[in-house]
Amino acid sequence: MVMGGVLVGLPATAAAQTLVPCNAAALQSAVAAADTAGGGTLNLSPGCTYSLTTPDSGETGLAAITTPIRINGNRATITRSSATPFRFFNIGGTGDLTLNALTLSGGLATNGGAIFVSTGGRLSLFASTITGNTATSVGGGGILNQGSTVVIDSSTLSNNTGGQGGAFNNQGNGTATFTNSVLTGNHATGGIATSAGGGIVILNGSVTLNGTRLDGNDATGPNAFGGALTNAGTLNLTGSPVLNNIVNGSNSSGGGLWSSGTLNVTNSQVLGNTATGTNARGGGILSGGTTTLQGVAVITNRAVGTGADGGGIVRTGGTVTLTSSTVAANQPNNCSNVAGCS
Repeated sequence: MVMGGVLVGLPATAAAQTLVPCNAAALQSAVAAADTAGGGTLNLSPGCTYSLTTPDSGETGLAAITTPIRINGNRATITRSSATPFRFFNIGGTGDLTLNALTLSGGLATNGGAIFVSTGGRLSLFASTITGNTATSVGGGGILNQGSTVVIDSSTLSNNTGGQGGAFNNQGNGTATFTNSVLTGNHATGGIATSAGGGIVILNGSVTLNGTRLDGNDATGPNAFGGALTNAGTLNLTGSPVLNNIVNGSNSSGGGLWSSGTLNVTNSQVLGNTATGTNARGGGILSGGTTTLQGVAVITNRAVGTGADGGGIVRTGGTVTLTSSTVAANQPNNCSNVAGCS
């Protein structure tokens, strides 16, 4: 990987007039040149679809990001048009990638179907879409955060697929913040492990969701858990509805949220989620760690199947604290083993 000094940028007016031509070779060349130069800003051709047919190296379509690079997408799309599997970006430990108004679609890699963020790196997404990407092994169909800082603002992660974390996989004590964003229609399918976190899986580290919707995600297979989100680290969720997510399979649990770590939910709704299968538990929430719900509505969630329990909330360990919260109209019951809730 090439290291360098800081690239002195052109004035904003001049930079805005220089667009990366609308072809894959030009994009690959531009990213490589910017990284070699020590960083810079690339402006893509408005509305262009950059179809990559060959990777730059290994499983990555564009040159590794090791410097500060900003890509203004201007509503362009980068996609993979090849039988060869590869993601689009690999951000190294010294890399800092910002994507603005850009769509990444059709990536395919072992982990991090569209973007892989290595320990120490940084990724920022603004007004961007990560859709239709796949991770074939552990997870992060859209993005895998191996232990870095990720900021996602006003963006959509949709229809991505991964073993654990259909859209996003957070591990290695990484941190991620989602603001005013949407995760919808993502799928956890197990891969080499049990399915977990149709939208997001937090293996460790911390994730914060502010004004972000988790809607219609799913995890499928025996012992699957966390239709929308699986948390084994720290999750802070504020003003973020968890709607119509599904976990499906024998012994499945946590149709909306599954947490063995620290879960803080504030001023949010957990509505219409389902855990289905023999001995399914926790249609809305399954908690085995420390869970605090403040100003939360847990309503119309379901646990369905022979031996199903806890349509709203199931506590398997730790503590669940309800403050100014409503748990109602869940099936077959509202709660299992939760103080102050029946």
